[in-house]
Amino acid sequence: MFVPGLYDVHAHLADSRLSAELPAILQRCADEMQAVLVNAARQPEWQKVLEIAQKPGMYAALGLHPFFLHEASDDWLAQLEKLVAAELQSGKLIAIGEIGLDCWDGRKQIEQQKNFLRLQLELAHKFSLPVILHNRRAWPDFFGLLKELRCSRLLGVCHHFNASRQIAKQALDLGLYISFCGPLTYTQSNRLRELAKYIPADRLLVETDCPDLPPQSQRGAQSRPWMVEEIMHCITELRRVSMSTLQEQIADNWQSLFGKQIRKVFTEIRKRK
Repeated sequence: MFVPGLYDVHAHLADSRLSAELPAILQRCADEMQAVLVNAARQPEWQKVLEIAQKPGMYAALGLHPFFLHEASDDWLAQLEKLVAAELQSGKLIAIGEIGLDCWDGRKQIEQQKNFLRLQLELAHKFSLPVILHNRRAWPDFFGLLKELRCSRLLGVCHHFNASRQIAKQALDLGLYISFCGPLTYTQSNRLRELAKYIPADRLLVETDCPDLPPQSQRGAQSRPWMVEEIMHCITELRRVSMSTLQEQIADNWQSLFGKQIRKVFTEIRKRK
């Protein structure tokens, strides 16, 4: 079993807004966190994310977020595959992400998004890696794409989940994990809170989406990975479990999802006082 503590399954530490503060953030994460999965949303972030992942307790997920497809080079897929193949043996690259479908601004690019997602799902399958998914207003398209690909099981995380209970059930039936972040702690987030009680304990993860989506106590500011603790406190109240129980469960869930990839570097995850 992994060491109980704080695990952030989705942080954007390569975000340019964090550049000046990044050394201090990494140090505090080393002091207080068990593990942080640093997600790449844009192609120019890939190398930076891999550099950050070399730090203790840091891991990498590389992918293309739907909003940044226009930044991709003509050979983006070849570059991504080359990086994944090169880094896989290190045990620090543990997922493909952030990927998905996002129709928040309309559906003009949905076919392009589906093509990019299809290619990244196939890449994840090739290397037996889980995926970090971001879907907004596009869940029917997502499930339809999986049907086209004859994919009935998918290992990965629904990042910043904010859909219906019916969609949550479909995602769970596929084998996906559900992750909650700062908005869960907002007093008006009744639907999210009901979902946090509904999700099976062995499919539950937490995140910050750093530097965005801060928890209630930090609204108006930026989020940081250690703020998962506030999200976890909210979950313990909703589910009526102790913090130690939730910590152990999330550690187990992290291992179940990523254990195959990070077994080689398990010794880096140190028990904190």
